[in-house]
Amino acid sequence: MIYLDYTAHMPPSPEALRAFVQAEGACIGNANAHHAAGEEAREWMDAARQQTAVLLSVFPDEIVFTSGASESSNTAIQGIAYASRHFGRHIITTPLEHPSVSGCLTALQERGYEIDVLPIGPDGRIDLDALSAALRPDTVLATLCAVDSELGVIQPVEEAARIIRRFPHCHLHVDATQAIGKIPFDLSLADTAAFSAHKFGGVTGSGILYKKREIDMEPLIHGGVSTSIYRSGTPAVGLAVSLAAALENAVHDLPDHLKRVQINYRHPFDIHIGQKSTEMIGYHQFHRKGVWAMRDRRWMRCWGTVR
Repeated sequence: MIYLDYTAHMPPSPEALRAFVQAEGACIGNANAHHAAGEEAREWMDAARQQTAVLLSVFPDEIVFTSGASESSNTAIQGIAYASRHFGRHIITTPLEHPSVSGCLTALQERGYEIDVLPIGPDGRIDLDALSAALRPDTVLATLCAVDSELGVIQPVEEAARIIRRFPHCHLHVDATQAIGKIPFDLSLADTAAFSAHKFGGVTGSGILYKKREIDMEPLIHGGVSTSIYRSGTPAVGLAVSLAAALENAVHDLPDHLKRVQINYRHPFDIHIGQKSTEMIGYHQFHRKGVWAMRDRRWMRCWGTVR
């Protein structure tokens, strides 16, 4: 089999697998326990959090280990919505969000929250003027997917964040799943952000919720002291350590990765599968051709889908 669906899932790297096995073998205790074995496991968790924070240029206490981006986005969106409900119940989103975001917003809508969906421009990016016009004093959250998993559109997160900052009660949640480890991305632009390790060579079932220190948020999972007040439960030491190892590889390889992409996508190239030759659409062709995608049971035609 020739496997090409790396945006959906990337096979775990040898370094991530080794880190997982090493941590699981060394940490026999529960990291929440107060005996020697528990303290050792907690030290491994703290080291993984510190390493991850350094690689992402954020503070260690802004890192919450989760089971993946879906849990991270649900925790952030519901947590901010509930914690900010005394300021308002208005949320802004886009039609390009992952189902873990759009589904969560649908659930909030059924609980009385008002959801506005921004229009998408001819280049596949959000309309920043529409974002500015949609913001209200009672807007408490805006969600934005940094990079679309199907079209590859890179959204103007920095510009959107600048607009949203004018409204003190509004927070920005970014689904950074397709950005981390693939393009340079500044997490500090967001108030909260979500991503999964298996998109950049980590082990499936591990992810990160980035949450700025000053953001007020209610936890999604209650009960049980853990390494974070925002995510109860027994810490998965092996998954955290393997995520940090995979992220270190991805960050280290990012400059070479970007060079390879720039070279390969200057012109169309061929992939040979058996006796067949399939031409992949290159950078210039994406600017000349429309791309059809189905999201949330609606068809959208987007032009110029690669920036």
